[in-house]
Order: sequence, then C-alpha cells, then structure tokens
Amino acid sequence: MAYQQPIYNPSVPLQCPIYGGISDGKMIVIQGQVLSHIKRFSINFACSNGDIAFHFNPRFDEGGVVVCNTMQHNTWGTEERKQHMPFQRGMYFEVIVNVKNHCFQVSVNGQHFLEYQHRIPLHTVYSLDIVGDVTVNCINFTGPSVPNVYPPPPPYGCQPPSMPSVHPPPYGIASGNITPNFAQPSFGQFGQKPSGPVTVSNPSVPFHAAIVGNFRKDHRILIVGSVKHNADRFTVNLKNTQSNNIMMHVNPRFREGAFVRNTLTNGSWGSEERQIAFMPLSPGQPFQMEILNQNHGYKVVVNGTPVFEYRHRIQSRQVNQIEIDGDVILSLVQY
Repeated sequence: MAYQQPIYNPSVPLQCPIYGGISDGKMIVIQGQVLSHIKRFSINFACSNGDIAFHFNPRFDEGGVVVCNTMQHNTWGTEERKQHMPFQRGMYFEVIVNVKNHCFQVSVNGQHFLEYQHRIPLHTVYSLDIVGDVTVNCINFTGPSVPNVYPPPPPYGCQPPSMPSVHPPPYGIASGNITPNFAQPSFGQFGQKPSGPVTVSNPSVPFHAAIVGNFRKDHRILIVGSVKHNADRFTVNLKNTQSNNIMMHVNPRFREGAFVRNTLTNGSWGSEERQIAFMPLSPGQPFQMEILNQNHGYKVVVNGTPVFEYRHRIQSRQVNQIEIDGDVILSLVQY
C-alpha cells in the first residue's frame, strides 16, 4: 500500500501524483490563499490518459460562480454550476475533498459546499493538479489507499516536506531580514520591528515567537494547521516574557468538549470563560484560526466563522510573545 506525506509550500501551477490513487474514504486537504487580483483557479483530479475526473473551478471573473466538470477524450462534459462563491480575494482558505463511492464531497472553510457525482471510474485518477491565482501552503492526504501500480515521476512544482523555514509573508509585504531561526528566537536579538507581518511555515511544536513592538489595535495572528488524531488539548498563549503574564490563554479541550479562555496575572489564573455556541475544532481535522486585537478585547475566528470575543483583562500592548503547544500540527503561523 502507498502512503503519502504532506506537501508544504509547493509552487503553482502544481501537478502532484496521488500515490496509491483514490478510493472511498480518501480525503485531500488543501490549505492556501486566494490572491487579491484573482480571476479564477482550479483544482483538478487528473487521469494518466489525460482525462480529468473532477474539475473544481471557482471563477471570480464570471460574477462569482464555481464550475465543476469532467473532461474525457479532450472533450468537456456538461457543466455543473453553483451560484455561490465561498472564497474571498486575499483570504486564506481550506478545501477538503472527501472521496465517496458515488461522488466527490467538497467542503470549504469547514462548511459543506457541494457533491459531484462520478462520471468516470475512480481508479483512473493519477494526480492532483492546481492552477490559477492562488498560493498553496499545505496539501495533506488521509484515508484509504490502493496498491501503487506504478511509481509516478516527480512532477513539476511538487516538493517533499522540508525543514521549517520562513517564507515571505502574503500580500507582497516585505518582512525584513528574517532567518529560519526566527521560528524559535532568542528574544533579545531583535532591535526593531519588521515592516510587515512575519510568516513562519511548518514550525515545530512547541512554538515560541517574539512579537516585536506594541501589539497594536487590529494586529492579527493567523494560525493554520491540524489537530492531531486522539488529541486531548492544545494551547495558544499571548503573553509577556518579562512578567510571565498571559493576556489570553486559548485552550480547546476535546475530551471535555470545552473551549477554555483565561488570563494569568502574577502567577494566578482568573475566572475561566467556557461558553461557546459550538466546538469549531475536531481531532484529526485541519483548521484556520485568526486572532484579532480590537478596542476592548480579542476576536477569535475559526474556519471563517467568529467563535468568541474575549475582553482585555491586561493591556494588549504588553503582549510580546506567542506560544503554541499541545496536540496540534502547524503548517503556518503569521503574526
């Protein structure tokens, strides 16, 4: 049986073999960012004979429609159009394609989006191709695999996982002289604040990074990753290294079914906040978490949906470090 490691930060256009092919229960998770000038992009499940079993094609240049189709013998079939655009210009996204015996199930940012009935046999699918106005941070393959009949050659743009590194931040903003060691820095070595957000790709856990300068209003932290299978909990802390105060402690606890928030002041925890409409995270599932510093508190958004707001108990300008630890795998942290 063939198993496939995650692919981090491949170039686009991308053609990547799906080792072992696809079958019922296979799941492909694609995390990336829509470019601000986007016209369209496509995700294709291609066959070795040139057919395309599933063409998923968001089109901003046609008023915001998603087109799905199949190509056989160089001829496109009947289009299936969904008049709803789940993507936004400049925003991060997560697409999950779940392969079923009768269809491809697609969810976007944690929400079911569509089903596409198979038109050609699953066993003919050979590769995952991505083209268009997007960048890709991570592609993850989970679930059943079928015997690998032939070893595909290394494709264009498809790269194996590498050591954690720092990549230029999105939106084309320069972030100064940054080395890969910035993922776990020595906090005394930074004399000035970078000119834009810092993006760290594939950092190890536990993750520690310095936030240089005031943690200002509208400062945003973005965390992209996945919760480990059989996870108990993980934590995200915004803290001050001099006082060891934690301004906001975010602690999803899966065995308790709780999403705990708190503040540590002078070595003592305050009162926990647990109330939440729903648990937005699940073991074994990828996620995208955004933390936004607002006038009166922090706003936390998971998979594009606001989850809670946490009022400031200590001034946010004292935050100079972010910590992430526990049962989580990180593919990107931006701060």
